Amino acid sequence: MTEDLVGLVPPPEEPELAGGGAPESVVLPEDYLHFLSVYGVGTFDMFLHVMATVHDNEYMSVRERTASFWSILARMLEPNPTVEPLRDMLSAGAGGFDPVAPLADSLRAAASVAVWGSTDNGDLCLWVVPAEGEDGFVLIIGSRFEDWYEYGVGITEFLYRILTGDIRCPAFPEDFPTTGVQMVFGDVVTVADLPTARHSFLTGDQYLRVMDAWPAPWKTIQEEQKKQAGAQSG
Repeated sequence: MTEDLVGLVPPPEEPELAGGGAPESVVLPEDYLHFLSVYGVGTFDMFLHVMATVHDNEYMSVRERTASFWSILARMLEPNPTVEPLRDMLSAGAGGFDPVAPLADSLRAAASVAVWGSTDNGDLCLWVVPAEGEDGFVLIIGSRFEDWYEYGVGITEFLYRILTGDIRCPAFPEDFPTTGVQMVFGDVVTVADLPTARHSFLTGDQYLRVMDAWPAPWKTIQEEQKKQAGAQSG
């Protein structure tokens, strides 16, 4: 499946490699570890971030983000004046049903839970291995913990199918994945191949360069689109 993904989204020429195998506390599938050996750490379409098993940046580390996830989940379940308004809001949005407790019960019963990705909106991507010996699956948890979605596929297959549109995750915005723009990074950020339907995968450094140039890339896109429209009308 990694080969299919490479055909859809070329990996970086110099991947940002970090960490080794899975941290001792979690189980990660071989396809994900192979993905990291090809792509490294990075971001699809300026939105979906894929983490390393271990990384100096705690926000890009499976080990650190998984530990943080369990801490957040525990705090949301505790009687706490700070957390109660949030839980009441989530419960009201779910028709009086508290969505956090059943999610926590399900994950606590699993053999292994690992946070391997996140989004710009705060959604989390998990790999869950059930205790009953069943196959692992991808779990997407919405940023407010009020909704979650299971996908019975491997991590690399999930990435491929979410980018091709074969899978649509309600937690993700309608404008993801983004197609039609391929960014090229040199001394300055430029835009090329506007008519194509290529997706982007950026290393951490490339992602930061785009964010530092914001909103210049999108202004460039708009200018190029106007030029194309003018050429076609003329």
